[in-house]
Amino acid sequence: MMRAILPLSLVLAISPAWANPPVDETKTGGCLELKLDGRPAPCNQDFRFVDDGQGKVNFVTGYREGQAKPEMVVNFATAQAPDMQNAYGYALRLTHVTLMTVGSPDQQRHWPAKGLCFLVKPNPVRAGAKAVRQDIVVMCSAALADADAPMRRIDWKFVF
Repeated sequence: MMRAILPLSLVLAISPAWANPPVDETKTGGCLELKLDGRPAPCNQDFRFVDDGQGKVNFVTGYREGQAKPEMVVNFATAQAPDMQNAYGYALRLTHVTLMTVGSPDQQRHWPAKGLCFLVKPNPVRAGAKAVRQDIVVMCSAALADADAPMRRIDWKFVF
């Protein structure tokens, strides 16, 4: 009996912890609001949701600051914290923000940032015996402290 327990305990100690499967998909929905330094900016209606399965989640969306400027992409990189989860959703700590021009992925710039992204869980809602569709809401707020950053604050709300 002892011989069977010892190898099993070694296997459990060596194998990595089970994680969620990675997800990388484009979600279509509605951009409710995007503000750059408090100024509204039009954003597109698609965003990419990237989950590495190990607690790091990225939210990527496109926006246009002005008619003369090319379309930009902003990536909110977050880290999941177990103490920031409840029955209604997750609060993810922001680690950095990546900004780049569409079509120029080699010129992306990573900016250290502080902030949170909230992701409301898609819990099924019932009205009697009928299931009611509930939208998933993502809200991010980032503060960029670097003096060279093209903006100081980004606030974003998206529903899909």
